Amino acid sequence: MNQTVTISFRALTENIKLARVVIHTFLTFRGVFDKDIFDTELAVNEAIANIIQHTYKGEPNYVVMTLNWIEPDTLEVLLRDFGPKVDPTKIRPRDLDDIRPGGLGVYIIQRIFEVMEFRNVSLGNLLYLKRSFLIPPKKQENGNLNNEPYREY
Repeated sequence: MNQTVTISFRALTENIKLARVVIHTFLTFRGVFDKDIFDTELAVNEAIANIIQHTYKGEPNYVVMTLNWIEPDTLEVLLRDFGPKVDPTKIRPRDLDDIRPGGLGVYIIQRIFEVMEFRNVSLGNLLYLKRSFLIPPKKQENGNLNNEPYREY
């Protein structure tokens, strides 16, 4: 079943944890592997941190995060802000040979998500992220995978 969750929160770094908890819970209920959940949390963490730092420049405006689950295995994340328009042509990961702390957010997001694009909205910005997961088979109550009948040997 397709499902959507939307939360709105102040653009404060301490609220990034709230977004991570929502993502973690949302994906755990769908049977996503822990490593994939962590990677997804990390990438969205970076995207929200960029909104706070570069779009709002520390002003505690609002971020709206929407998670869309598309059966059987796809997650869409929409991050909406109401700050100044971002020029998508200027957003690119820095050269990895440039060794220094920070500045890897866009690189991380692009490595984890299959799609990263800015959608046109009248006010602010809308970042669209999409990725698919390998979902392990579900265990049935009898301990078997999928719908295989129980067999004694």
